Amino acid sequence: MNLAPVVLCATLALSSLTAVAGDVVDLNSARVPVADRSDTEFKRGVAKALEAVIIKLTGSSAVARTKRARAVIRHAQRLVQQFGYERPRSRTAGAGTLVLRVEFDARVLAEEMRSRQLVVWGKERPDTLVWLMVEDESGRRLLGAHDENVIIRVLKNRASARGIPLIFPLADIAESSAAAGASSAAELGRALHAGAQRYGVRSVFSCLLTQVVPTLWEAEWRLIVQGESVDWEQQGDLVELLVAEAAESLADVLGRRFAAPATHLQADTVQIVVNGLTSALDYARVERYLRTIDSVTRLMVERVDEQGIVFDLTVRGGLVVLRQIISFGQTLSADPVSPTVFRLNPQ
Repeated sequence: MNLAPVVLCATLALSSLTAVAGDVVDLNSARVPVADRSDTEFKRGVAKALEAVIIKLTGSSAVARTKRARAVIRHAQRLVQQFGYERPRSRTAGAGTLVLRVEFDARVLAEEMRSRQLVVWGKERPDTLVWLMVEDESGRRLLGAHDENVIIRVLKNRASARGIPLIFPLADIAESSAAAGASSAAELGRALHAGAQRYGVRSVFSCLLTQVVPTLWEAEWRLIVQGESVDWEQQGDLVELLVAEAAESLADVLGRRFAAPATHLQADTVQIVVNGLTSALDYARVERYLRTIDSVTRLMVERVDEQGIVFDLTVRGGLVVLRQIISFGQTLSADPVSPTVFRLNPQ
């Protein structure tokens, strides 16, 4: 099938907007539809909710089918911390839809999963910049942060369900004009990677969605993570389904890259130096930040000298995991020469 060339690219004329990475919330909770409030439906709903949470925590859509995960799911009810029922107001939800929201005990669940050698991917996750170009009967447009669109909504919802933080661009005149200039997938990838640097992200998810005929959509996706790219294509009659499947693929790729296997997460003692501090408030900011990192299980101040503050940390996964997590955020910057030295970034 011959199609008119339809391309997507990131702008080279970005504004000064930068991304500030934050921790992912609600990793240990999920919402699932249930038929009623009976004990049978409650047990089924809790099991389905824990399955969704385990997928979110491991970064793998396939893990819930493994024997290790099923062993955890069998004891789902004893891991419940709180639950409640909701009547969603979504336009896509039926009038009688009932949803069970379940929150699991994060500490107990993490221990249970690690005891079975399952990945527990912490709340520190990289932001992904989304460039989404759509061509349909109404024309060709770059979707951005201010668009209220079913495609954006589905992508956000599925990414949120998998614990993947997304950033959408401004999609202003400059960016839309730049997007019109790309003529190949390779050119597109290079442009997106350059643009992503200005947004302060580690991964870029770009898509070209084309409505070939009213009953057929084609999608071309490219994920660039730390200079490496993954490409795939889709066809289907429902654009919502294509986007939902793509969000699942995105989460799986990021999970494989950033979620370390439990067997590699032995607790190691790490000593780091943080410089660039000029006040007690700076010290408090650094200590507070390090204590919020999931993988840090112990923190002590070793000494303060002319180089900065020396921290003794116990970190699951050691220095490699700590540097990766710090790179997701905007609080500290790694020294390009010494792997144990970091600098506090201005607020």
